[in-house]
Amino acid sequence: MDQGLMHMQQQQLRSPGFRPFCARQVFAGHVRRSFTCCEARATETQTPSKDQMQKRDCLTRSQEVPDLPAPRSPFNTGSMDITTAGATASLCGHDLPSEKTIIIVRHGLTTWNEQSRIQGTADDSDITPYGQEQAIRARNALSRMNIDSLFSSPLKRARTTSEIMWQGRDGPLNYIESLKEAPLGWLEGMTNADAEKKDPEQFEIWRKDPANFSFDGRYPLLEVYDKAKEAWKEILEAPGSSHLIITHKSMARAFLCTALALPPTSFRSLDMNNGGVSIFRVNKRGEPMLTNMNMLSHEHYDGVYY
Repeated sequence: MDQGLMHMQQQQLRSPGFRPFCARQVFAGHVRRSFTCCEARATETQTPSKDQMQKRDCLTRSQEVPDLPAPRSPFNTGSMDITTAGATASLCGHDLPSEKTIIIVRHGLTTWNEQSRIQGTADDSDITPYGQEQAIRARNALSRMNIDSLFSSPLKRARTTSEIMWQGRDGPLNYIESLKEAPLGWLEGMTNADAEKKDPEQFEIWRKDPANFSFDGRYPLLEVYDKAKEAWKEILEAPGSSHLIITHKSMARAFLCTALALPPTSFRSLDMNNGGVSIFRVNKRGEPMLTNMNMLSHEHYDGVYY
């Protein structure tokens, strides 16, 4: 490395107001260490005092601090104050006593996922050993976050994931019907290949135009959108400031779409992998802000915390 450049970087690293980030890059067998120095940005919000920080990090279901934000990682340097959020309407229709942090996790890999079999509301698939490991790794990644309660789909694959992820916590574990997967009628239990053979036209509608897919007069995607809105309201009205949600792929997509005011035609523009973690912050007016989506680093690296 050029000695002048090295000296400049060393001087920057010693300077107050700069925060170093180190990334290792491997090219042709050589390890190069690159340093990127970024100047600390001042925020418009007032920095909480040490006492306020302690109160905020000790929020429980029975004791809230309305004037302080919900617990968050000190390394998350994004928008601290979302009182000006308003891209979407309130999800609950009234003011909340405090900001909320909502964490959404898709259940771990199942036997039917491995077989490319459509699950829907069928409850015959089990979490695989790999799916259990995904739940454990997601639990570890969230272990430094204060979470007041967990809301889960009652279907077995979500229940198993919830039980693993809630180990070591004291808050209530709630199973609610509104978090169940979308009902898919004749598709449930079939592999994608077999479903396409059985009814190519309807299968193509489900894959390419899910808002118009129907069976027995029911429109699953419209139903799951309604359930997502119902679940949002119930969860936001629960005591506490931070809640974990364990649900399914279609339900997680609908959860994100309804929060972001995306129509059913945008349903497949979002994805949620098994064990993926998404996080919303909701201000006191009930307006959501998506801060992280489908995070999966914890599945590939140890020591990842959100």
